[in-house]
Amino acid sequence: MFPNKKNALLTLMSAFIGYAGFTAAPRAAALVLAVPVLWTLADSRYAAFAVILAYKLAASRGLLDGAAVFLSEHHTFVEAAALYFLMPFGASLSFGVFWSTDRKQKAICLVPAFLFAYVLPPFSLIGIINPLIASGAVFKGWGFAGIIAALGIYALCSLSRKTAYSFLCVIALFAVLQPDSWYEPLRPEGIAAADTSFGRLGSGSFNFERDYERANMVFSELKARFGGGTSADVVVLPETIAGRLNSAGLELWRDGLEKLFPDKAVIFGAELPTGDGKKYDNAALMLYRGRTAWTRQRIPVPFSMYKGPFAKTGANVHLWECGMLPLPDGRTSAVIVCYEAFLTWPLLVSMTRKPDVIISAANLWWCGKTSLPLTQRRVLSLWALTFGVPVVFVRNI
Repeated sequence: MFPNKKNALLTLMSAFIGYAGFTAAPRAAALVLAVPVLWTLADSRYAAFAVILAYKLAASRGLLDGAAVFLSEHHTFVEAAALYFLMPFGASLSFGVFWSTDRKQKAICLVPAFLFAYVLPPFSLIGIINPLIASGAVFKGWGFAGIIAALGIYALCSLSRKTAYSFLCVIALFAVLQPDSWYEPLRPEGIAAADTSFGRLGSGSFNFERDYERANMVFSELKARFGGGTSADVVVLPETIAGRLNSAGLELWRDGLEKLFPDKAVIFGAELPTGDGKKYDNAALMLYRGRTAWTRQRIPVPFSMYKGPFAKTGANVHLWECGMLPLPDGRTSAVIVCYEAFLTWPLLVSMTRKPDVIISAANLWWCGKTSLPLTQRRVLSLWALTFGVPVVFVRNI
């Protein structure tokens, strides 16, 4: 696979960037922009594939332990390990297929490689941790123009090795010289995030007694934390905090939250049954003065939540859902639900609507001791920097 030491070095550098880019000091995130440049310098298709695969395996290393915990009830560690290796494989395959020895052709094929790896199904369902995320480290507030600028730089690097080496030096200096505060996204005003530590909170039971106990457990925690009230206009709770909701369960949560937060909007995660009730939408609901609004998760976690287009159980996919919720003060919010924070498509779809706020809601009980929570936060922070949009994070661990 490695005809020379140079290709081996490129792969090792890519793995190092994937390992450090999202969990080391924030300034290391800028180095992620170098990964596609390393791809342009590879001398063979196999080496180009290995460069991207090494980056993705290192960046998503928390999946190995996290998936084992997440799938522990019904699946083996071998299946979890297979999921960890297969998720990076799709994007890496795309970059291997579109690599070329011809420099001009390589430059032209960069865009299709990114599209097939991160935007177009089926690879977009598993195309996690796109290197273009790091465009926010350099092109803060440029939005889609920043993404295009990064692609333009990659095209120039494909045409000239001298340009590629120069860019690697520049991005390394940028990462060293910029303070960590440069990489901190804006924080929205008037929104309170209510992080929780309930551990495993799966689907509700449709057993009113058990669901009532679950709701009261959450309400008691919120009362202890916000008993004196809050100046925020919006309170956000984590993904799936309410479990599977039917009409009776929704009224239970409406009554409890209105007592806790009168005249406040409350956004919380729940599963809404569809069809005969065997499938569901993983959704974010907003309750405000008797009114209910919601948006559905676009891409649930494959295999564990989304079980395929012909499955009769599991979560539904809504690729064209905009992910937007209007806030009481007139602002619009883009809700990114858990796994979506690692992907490209849901974020880009929401950004076309020019939201005022990004709300990132997750249920991370299964990966609390891995690198995934920090990676997820860093990834979405970089996207928020790219588009100059404030972001609020809320988690259950």
